[in-house]
Amino acid sequence: MSYWKFSKFKFGKSKEERQAKEAEKEKKDKDKKEESEKGIDSKLFHFEHGSSDWGDQNLTVNSSDLSRSSIDRKETIVPSPASMAPVRLSHDASSTASTVRDELTEENEDVSSPRASHSRERVADISTTSETTAAPVATHANNATSTAGMMTIKVYNGEGFRLPFPITSNEQILSKLLSSGITAERTSLALEVDSVASQLSRIQLQKQGSSGENLLPEDQCTNFVPATILLPGSDDLNPLLYFTIEFDNTVATIEPEYGTMAQPVFNKISTFDVTRRLPFLKIDVFVRIPSILLPSKVWQQEVAAHNEGLKTILDQINSNQDIHLDSFHLPVNLKIDSAANIRLFNHHWITLDNGWGKINLSVDYKPTRNKALSIDDFDLLKVIGKGSFGKVMQVRKKDTQKIYALKAIRKAYIVSKSEVTHTLAERTVLARVDCPFIVPLKFSFQSPEKLYLVLAFINGGELFYHLQKEGRFDLSRSRFYTAELLCALETLHNLDVIYRDLKPENILLDYQGHIALCDFGLCKLNMKDKDKTDTFCGTPEYLAPELLLGQGYSKAVDWWTLGVLLYEMLTGLPPYYDEDVPKMYKKILQEPLRFPDGFDRDAKDLLIGLLSRDPKRRLGYNGAEEIKRHPFFCQLSWKRLLMKGYIPPYKPPVTSAIDTSNFDQEFTREKPIDSLVDEFLSESVQKQFGGWTYVGSEQLGSSMIQGRSIR
Repeated sequence: MSYWKFSKFKFGKSKEERQAKEAEKEKKDKDKKEESEKGIDSKLFHFEHGSSDWGDQNLTVNSSDLSRSSIDRKETIVPSPASMAPVRLSHDASSTASTVRDELTEENEDVSSPRASHSRERVADISTTSETTAAPVATHANNATSTAGMMTIKVYNGEGFRLPFPITSNEQILSKLLSSGITAERTSLALEVDSVASQLSRIQLQKQGSSGENLLPEDQCTNFVPATILLPGSDDLNPLLYFTIEFDNTVATIEPEYGTMAQPVFNKISTFDVTRRLPFLKIDVFVRIPSILLPSKVWQQEVAAHNEGLKTILDQINSNQDIHLDSFHLPVNLKIDSAANIRLFNHHWITLDNGWGKINLSVDYKPTRNKALSIDDFDLLKVIGKGSFGKVMQVRKKDTQKIYALKAIRKAYIVSKSEVTHTLAERTVLARVDCPFIVPLKFSFQSPEKLYLVLAFINGGELFYHLQKEGRFDLSRSRFYTAELLCALETLHNLDVIYRDLKPENILLDYQGHIALCDFGLCKLNMKDKDKTDTFCGTPEYLAPELLLGQGYSKAVDWWTLGVLLYEMLTGLPPYYDEDVPKMYKKILQEPLRFPDGFDRDAKDLLIGLLSRDPKRRLGYNGAEEIKRHPFFCQLSWKRLLMKGYIPPYKPPVTSAIDTSNFDQEFTREKPIDSLVDEFLSESVQKQFGGWTYVGSEQLGSSMIQGRSIR
């Protein structure tokens, strides 16, 4: 399989610790280094973190023991023909790649030099002549997903925005806040501010709480709060109300220029690249309320005692977090067979789902046809990852100004590693999937020397890091992540793809906290409902019994890994974890499934079903629907979930959709350049990459133009 490491993140071991360990291992394994660097890591935005040193589980699990430290979780493992399952061998910590392949058909290859990672490792993928990943098939463009184009949203203004709680009526505070919305460019607003402030004395206040506190009511208070303010010592406007527009996992933030929170003026234009004809735009409105505007602490305590929703909002404000006010899904019809610019909405007013405000906008769509891209179509912003394959950069597409992750892969490298078929297969999977919880491919193109992948830029961090930091998640948060992952796996299964490597390290959070599944290097294509394959691959803690026994496995193997992940999120440990790998495999095959005291009844029943050792009796064997019908998800609307209609239980600490603060500064400090490569490939080799280009449809041309992108 193709294993690509997208980037290293700063959470976990310090740079000095890594360098010391690298030096030591380089000395030990100097004679093995060349073989140990085999493989192309395919992680999208890989967050490199520490890992934990765990002991055996007992029937009664002590919650104080379920914590994660920062040491290596697992060494690389390679298969041993003499044993039932692989055993651990030597490793080279000088490399951050986490996988090794053992091609049994290549007798001259040394299988004794795996590489270690700072997180859990995949088991080697044993490929024989009867088990290879299918080459990508030319898919016929369909009306649902194939046409490329550009969608332009013009946002004019808003009206009627309200807050779900009253605010203070202190005239001094409100007048000062209104005045802070006046900029040097808009001094004319001063008269309007004076006019608004003078109205405060005429407002009929509400006496609330046991102390009879005078407060501005919810439906009027936003008239006295500016939409944007200037903070002391800053020249940049800071919005108190803003909204995001999301399309195909790409997000634009729309901030007001001036006005009050009740009637903000935006006057903004945002353009989206369209490579899939998705049915709607998702709009989310947020407010950033200064805590000084809140009523007294006594009032807050009284309200919080009988209103859990409002208590959560007040806690967010007091901890300087933005509040999700409301949302809306704007349907867009992109199934247009025309070369002309089409106006889908003209000065259209949308009312938010819960009625907390309205937005006035226009939407235009212009289809584009077969326009191959090149590296010159992007501004290179920052390096966010490097590896032997090449590098990964944060880029901005010049025409739409949208931020993406661009990965440049040296053709000569993947040819030398015999990874062409696997690389093309992964590109095929990325181009075919249409799921809000999978990192989408936006474009792919090539030059004579390199392959390029352009994907949505996901910057909220690995689930592994957040789980390591917190030890475990509560039931609600675990259910939310499991449900979104279930939808992602169901999407892959519907495309006859088995994922095979579900684990926290392969799951990202977007800037709002939704799941984004990445790393498709171990996917198996063209697997019908009950088809079986027998490649030994995956991650030790997550391997299913049928895989260990060599009995062949079907799509049901993914439901086992989903169960292991849910168990780990709820307890902090995989269910059969052991530091001794052969012993852990024995536990997977023989040990009873144990639960801590007080474990949720529905979660326990779900896990018993998902972790059935008999694949035919495993929940999900007959399809994802039988998992969705389990009582553990009874209060969930799957339609709403697929539309990202639920507010995530946790929002990662990122300042914007382009924030790179979570990426290792070792990379982000480097100057972003597309380095020159002097590696000649013959025409016959170049023809192997004929199906690489993707700009919204499969393009299978094979022409070569020196110095330019090719299809």
